[in-house]
Amino acid sequence: MSVRGHYTLSRRGLLKASGIVVSSAAMTSALVACGSSGPNSSDAGGAGDFAASAWAIQSSQSDSYIAAVDRWNEAHPEERIDLQVMPDNGYKDKVRVALGADQAPTLIYGWGGGGLRDYVEQGLVDSITQLAGSEHAGIAERYLEATLGAATIDGELYGVPIGNMQPVVVLYNKEVFSAIGAEVPQTWSELLNVVEQAKSANFTPIALAGQSKWTHLPYLAYLVDRIGGPEVFAKIEADQADGWSDPAVLEAARKIQELVEAGAFASDASATSYESGAADALLYTGKAAMLVMLSNAYSNIAQASPEFVESGNLGYFAFPAVEGGKGDPKDVTGNPSAYWYVTSASTDAAKDIAIRFLDEQVMNDQYVEEIIGRASVPGAVSAGDKLAAAEDPFASYVFEMVNEAPAFQLSLDQALTPVQGEALNTALDQLFLLEITPQEFVDTMTATVGK
Repeated sequence: MSVRGHYTLSRRGLLKASGIVVSSAAMTSALVACGSSGPNSSDAGGAGDFAASAWAIQSSQSDSYIAAVDRWNEAHPEERIDLQVMPDNGYKDKVRVALGADQAPTLIYGWGGGGLRDYVEQGLVDSITQLAGSEHAGIAERYLEATLGAATIDGELYGVPIGNMQPVVVLYNKEVFSAIGAEVPQTWSELLNVVEQAKSANFTPIALAGQSKWTHLPYLAYLVDRIGGPEVFAKIEADQADGWSDPAVLEAARKIQELVEAGAFASDASATSYESGAADALLYTGKAAMLVMLSNAYSNIAQASPEFVESGNLGYFAFPAVEGGKGDPKDVTGNPSAYWYVTSASTDAAKDIAIRFLDEQVMNDQYVEEIIGRASVPGAVSAGDKLAAAEDPFASYVFEMVNEAPAFQLSLDQALTPVQGEALNTALDQLFLLEITPQEFVDTMTATVGK
């Protein structure tokens, strides 16, 4: 769940910006201006020749990427990888320009979903399934199956998970639940009952940071899944004409407005940003009963109010089932991971290095332990026992939640194309504000098919 870039690669491989088609020559000029290197270039700092290259964004997980590349370079001095870690802002644009100009690095960092599908359809990234072959088939086997879906296109794996998992969970304040006499809801009707109990006792039922817009996405993802099953979003992601018009989408939109009309959210929710920490604060200060959020909210709250977490008053549960729905209540949505892709324009020698690097260094024991060490949950099969040994109940809960999930729906702003993702954020905001009807929401999104 993150803001998408302004530019998109069309299926003709040209860069579009605000309706302007940019030529390949202009793309090359833009790439040079970014100071980027090609697939097998020497580093600009003069530290020596590199046999392959990689780009990633600066984040709380960067240490994992850097350490993995450092280990590879130390073990393979003749096949060194040049890793460039850069700010998130502008990264997607830079990658798209580089791909369009056939000057991208060997490995690029991405999020799977609609953006990856575009790359695959244009032949810009290679199938890791094909590159790995039988010799390196173990690459995919070390991951939880649910984390691979966002990087699997037509049965072929195109991305290797490189970070922690962040499924969306429902966090709740146990003291507030006790005060209002509520039980953890297992169904939609039971959730509405908790909303009424909290509202009647002058608590905000669900903390929502509506100004951030992406915070609305889990409600739609979970409700569509619980009502219609994962097949509905599979049609939407495949850009099928009847995807958004599936009855499950309309019913999900109705239930979102049912929740709004029941008074589930604070009156100023649309003016609250998640990045400010205000939604988390409503929960840990006892002003709100629940929060529907990516699992990293748990660690955010632990940092902001360690005494609240240490007291045992922060609880968690899965998004409730919808009575009569087709979806499995064990399905999850959120961010399964970030991924490495292997670019098609790279030389065969560089691709070989990339595959051996992914097999040897990514999510090996050191990598997994480093992620766990910063209180995160890696999607590696081997992490289960390590998390149990660390005696972190929430981390183990997140691991098992994903491990048992029949389907893991990638955050919708990443799963869709950039145009559709932006349209969805706007339309969902209007839906939550009761500015459009559920049918108007469906019509708006249906109009994005093919864009």
